[in-house]
Amino acid sequence: MSLVIAEVLQALLAVVIAFLGLLVVISYIASSKMLRPTRKVGSWSPHDLGFEYEKVEVRTQDGVILRGWLVKGGSDKTVLAIHGYTSSKWDEGYMKQILEMLARNNFNVAVFDMRAHGESTGEYTTLGFRESEDVMRIIDWLEERGLASKLGLIGYSMGGAITLMVSSMDPRVKAAVADSPYIDIRSSGKRWIARVRGVTGLLLRASYPLIVWLTAKRARIDPEKLVMYGFADKIRIPLLIVAGEGDDLVPLEEIKTFYERVRKVNEKAELWITPSRHVSTITDSPREYESKVLEFFNRWLA
Repeated sequence: MSLVIAEVLQALLAVVIAFLGLLVVISYIASSKMLRPTRKVGSWSPHDLGFEYEKVEVRTQDGVILRGWLVKGGSDKTVLAIHGYTSSKWDEGYMKQILEMLARNNFNVAVFDMRAHGESTGEYTTLGFRESEDVMRIIDWLEERGLASKLGLIGYSMGGAITLMVSSMDPRVKAAVADSPYIDIRSSGKRWIARVRGVTGLLLRASYPLIVWLTAKRARIDPEKLVMYGFADKIRIPLLIVAGEGDDLVPLEEIKTFYERVRKVNEKAELWITPSRHVSTITDSPREYESKVLEFFNRWLA
């Protein structure tokens, strides 16, 4: 009997080891896909929207080349629009709309592909960790061009979180709009994985802590520094946060908690809650979105 039990235990141990090995493999593959998202490259340009533009490049401190567009609107007001994770300046869900909206209203508009996105270089995305430094380098470039005296930021999803981080650090930013910003990259990542159904989804959820650890190690990032609560009391500029009740990636309660922390030190912070899904308010309610965002930037970049 003891021999049978030993054989059963050995078999169970083999199964456990095989399962753990499978989780390691899945974690590494998932980490690779997170760090190197499929690049979104389109065919349209601001010229197709009726605007003259420049193709521009900015080199980051670590040598990554960020490629983007600059549309000059003929005023002294400039807005830098920042896309989200897996997206690019070619995004037709929100980047195309915000570029057209701002340029049509005579703002200078700058849009760039973040590192490892679109046509910018970079081995890995760092989910906002180094991208916040990259955005400040873009602001250096805008300042050199004389386009940063009345500067606003608008960011979507990961770009919204980058907007929050930069707004807490760079005094050249005079007003900011963060649309559907993640508040804790780890909880939003978990919700992202929850979208995957079936056996694959179960395996991803089981291996999620290892995915986070591997991703952080490979990209040399600290997930704790991608939690927005740590930036809340440092944001003193006018801030508009757009949050959707239907957002399945960013919990509305996290947005509300973050906003309440900002409001303790900043009476110029606003929260606009809509019924929309993640970064979808601009397409669901374009007229109201335009009115709200333009009024905000015209008021605070005057």
